[in-house]
Order: sequence, then C-alpha cells, then structure tokens
Amino acid sequence: MSRPPDPDFRRRLDGVYLRFAVGFVVFVGLLAVLEVAGASRTTIGVTFLLATLAVYATIGILARTIDPVEYYVAGRRVPAFYNGVAIAADWLSAASFLGLAGTLYLHGFGGLAFVLGWSGGFVLVAVLLAPYLRRFGQFTIPDFLAARYGGAPARLVGVVALLLCSFLYLVAQIYGVGLITSRLTGLAFEVGVFLGLGGILVCSFLGGMRAITWTQVAQYIVLIVAYVTPVVWLSMKQTGSPVPQLTYGVQLQQVTALEQALASSSEERHVQRIWLHRAQVLQERLRDPAAALQRERAQIEQLIASLGSYGADAAELAVFGIAAIVAVQVGRRKVLNQVNFDKHFIPPL
Repeated sequence: MSRPPDPDFRRRLDGVYLRFAVGFVVFVGLLAVLEVAGASRTTIGVTFLLATLAVYATIGILARTIDPVEYYVAGRRVPAFYNGVAIAADWLSAASFLGLAGTLYLHGFGGLAFVLGWSGGFVLVAVLLAPYLRRFGQFTIPDFLAARYGGAPARLVGVVALLLCSFLYLVAQIYGVGLITSRLTGLAFEVGVFLGLGGILVCSFLGGMRAITWTQVAQYIVLIVAYVTPVVWLSMKQTGSPVPQLTYGVQLQQVTALEQALASSSEERHVQRIWLHRAQVLQERLRDPAAALQRERAQIEQLIASLGSYGADAAELAVFGIAAIVAVQVGRRKVLNQVNFDKHFIPPL
C-alpha cells in the first residue's frame, strides 16, 4: 500500500532539483559562452551529451536498490507532483520530441490526431488501469492478470502484449537516440545507438523504477529548458516580451495578415492559375488516356521532324526526344515551351 507523505522528504526533493535546475541553466549559459568564443558545434554537442548522461548515470547509481518494492514501484512514496513530472518527461521522449514534430510537419493539422491519441493513451492508463493495479498490490500487468484471472495463460497473454507494445515503442526511442547522439557527436548512427543504450542501462538497471523516476524528473528539467529557451528567444525577437503566452494572439494576427497578403498577391494568383490549368489538362487526358498518348506522340514526332529539317544531328535529336518523352510522362509540357530551340538548332539568317 502507499506510504503516508513525508514532508521532510518532499522538502529535500525540492531542494535537490531546484539546485539541479539552477546548475543546468548555468551549464547552458557556459555552453553559450563557449559557442561565442568559437568552440565547434561538435565540441558543444559532445560536452552537453556527456554531461547529461553523467548526471543521469549518477542518479541511477545513487538510487540503486535490492528492495523489490523500491525497484518496481519506487517504494510507493513518490509525491504526486514529481510523479506527474516523471510521466510528462516520459511523454516528452525521443519518439514524441522527434516523431510527433515530424508528423505535424508532414501531415499538417491531420497529424494532431497522433498527438491526441498519444496523450489520450496516458490519460486512459492513469484513469482506467493504474489505480486498480496499485490497489491490487501487484507490480506488473502480467502479475495482475495472473492473479485476477488465474493461471499461466493470462500471464502469458499479458507478457506477449507487453513485449509487442514495448518493442514498437523502444524501436522508435532507440532510433531517436541514435539520431540525436550521432548528430551531436558526429559519430556513426550505430555507435550512437550503443551509447544511448549504455546510458539507459546505467540509469535504470541498478535502481529500477526508483532510479527511472528520479532520472525522469531531472530529464524533465532538461527538456523544459530545451523547449522554453528557443520559444522565449523568438518571443523576445518578435515581440520584445519574454513570455510568449502573452503575445500568442498578436503573433497569430501577424501570421493571419501575412497569409491574407500572400493569398491576395498577383504572384500567388498566377501560380494558382498555372496549377489550375495543369489540373484541367491532366483531367482532360484522363478522360481518354490512349488518345492523349497518341496526340502527344504525334506532336513530339512532328517537332523532332521539324528540328531535323534545320540540320540538327542525331545525337541532339536523341537527347531532345528523351527529354520530351519524360516531360510528357510527368505532364509538364511547359518544359518544352521553355526550351530555346532557335538558339541550338536554327542557324542565323
């Protein structure tokens, strides 16, 4: 069962992580000074990576334990605030830090469905699963299923489901770790994966959930600084305010004004007419593809014949013929109109 909250323990935690936050901000400031002094990006990246890994490894070693309750559920004495911070850090992982940002970049507003599903999954687990698992007194979901439904089959189903979900999640996480490590250090992707896995093992192997929880709290501070710093910098540059939330509406108004100016510009209308014409041409071709292909072939053959009458050699005709066929295949006949045939084939009068 849960242990009663310890005010002294909470105060010690507040002091430790407050000092860590201040030290990390100072550390980031020192890296900024090194960058201004001319240090290379590789040096700064390696320093940042090794320093954070050293902190996480130190937490993992200091939190080592052989008590099963401490190892599996961190002694059931993690304050609610820090438990929420650890969960938030788990959400702000490599999979979401890179994957969700890339999904929004590729799919636009449609990518928000993945964000909602990702976040909603955490809410469902916290509301529908975690309280009952905690009340039941078991450490893992397979243990809960075995005790609740009886026998090894239920435990086996839980283990298989857990392995499948964890495997898919860890593949994305490890891939992100390899990308970040190789980007910061300049090492090969495979080496970055092994470095990341080594750091994860040191942070979690000796202390279990106890080490993971306190490591995640420290990681949350690092991630929040990484998120907030560029946003505050952009807010200062754009609006002069260090609090971006206060100027969010002003920024949206500026973006809306730029979008309206772009939509009403003559250049944008010209581009829209070009794409509309291309769409109409392609739609006309799709009504009878065979006839459209025959027409294009006849036009190309006629054009090649006319070029040959001006004295173009076989090599030039072959090159132009290939380019013309490719242009027709991709539906970009405008390429043919942009070629200056007079310059290459028609002799001066």
